Amino acid sequence: MDTVPGLNELRRRKRELLIESDLNRQIMRLEVDQLCIRANEIRRGFGWARNVWAWGAPLAGFLFARKFKKAGGAFAKGSFFITAAQAGWKFWQAYRNRRSGSAPEV
Repeated sequence: MDTVPGLNELRRRKRELLIESDLNRQIMRLEVDQLCIRANEIRRGFGWARNVWAWGAPLAGFLFARKFKKAGGAFAKGSFFITAAQAGWKFWQAYRNRRSGSAPEV
């Protein structure tokens, strides 16, 4: 017997709303987790672009500079190749360490 008319109906409705709210929170948590997973996949996928940029920008700058300078000295060419070789070695070491899962050497 209701002491207040419609009280049982309000209690039932409150329980339904609490259940619905809990389901909505779980759905939102799942969607946020899926977005985080997708963001990590995208971040990993653009790792190659970072390497291309690290190699391509200096190379493009060198080629662009050579276009305007007809005679480059042996010292300038030699220093470029030494710098390129050092960068290549660092890249190779980082790639090898990443593939083996070990910490990078300092």
